[in-house]
Amino acid sequence: MDNQQITDTLELHTQSIQGLVDNQLMLAAQVQVLQAAIATMLLHHPERTTLLRSFKGYMKISKESTPQLARHMQALEGGMLALLGENTEPDK
Repeated sequence: MDNQQITDTLELHTQSIQGLVDNQLMLAAQVQVLQAAIATMLLHHPERTTLLRSFKGYMKISKESTPQLARHMQALEGGMLALLGENTEPDK
């Protein structure tokens, strides 16, 4: 492989990496917008206790089905649990 081929290959890989970074940033922005929309809805939902139970069940399933992402889901899950009123439910 000559220097020009190495340079061309390096530039191609650089562009590919930059594309992945751009996609990751766009996905992060979409997640933030969706979280804001969900938070707005949850703050006014009359059945937050029922939603909290359902959410915990879905999160358990999600973490079991994608264990490689489970650790990363923890902080997001914590934020959603707070919005759903975890630890603010009346004792049963």
